[in-house]
Formats: sequence, structure tokens, C-alpha cells
Amino acid sequence: MSRAEIESTRRIASARAIFRKAAEKCAEFGVTGEELAIAAMYAAFDIAEAHAGPGIGAIEWQRSACDVIERQVMAGGPRSADGFPAPQ
Repeated sequence: MSRAEIESTRRIASARAIFRKAAEKCAEFGVTGEELAIAAMYAAFDIAEAHAGPGIGAIEWQRSACDVIERQVMAGGPRSADGFPAPQ
């Protein structure tokens, strides 16, 4: 992994940690795990639209991101507590 990729992975891990803390807070108010997961997908779509453009562009960007995650999971790579994959 290049230095830029490592730094990006760390920033992604930091953002994920913030999202997880927000999810914990929602759970304190009775939001179920399923509801949290669905809400997170919609929030990710909102963010993807800001990045990749409205509608289908955002959906395709999300699909690409899911493909990357799937490859990492299927490869069985190391996972860390604050992000996936673990920075090398």
C-alpha cells in the first residue's frame, strides 16, 4: 500500500469510528440494528450523491464501493478494530 493509500485508509477508519459512535447513540434511543443498517445505507447514498452526482451515478459508485468491500471480505484479509482493511 502506498503512503497515500495508508493515509486515506486511516481517514476512512476515523470516519467509520465517528459513524459507529453515532449508531451507538441511535441505539440508545431504541433504533434497531436493522433500522440502523438501512439508515446507514440511505445516508451513504446521500453522501455518494454529493461525491458522484445525483441518482444512478451515486448508486453505481456505491456498487463499486461494495464490490471493493466484498473482495476484501472474500480475501479474508486482516481486520482492525478501527477500520477495514488493516493498514499495512
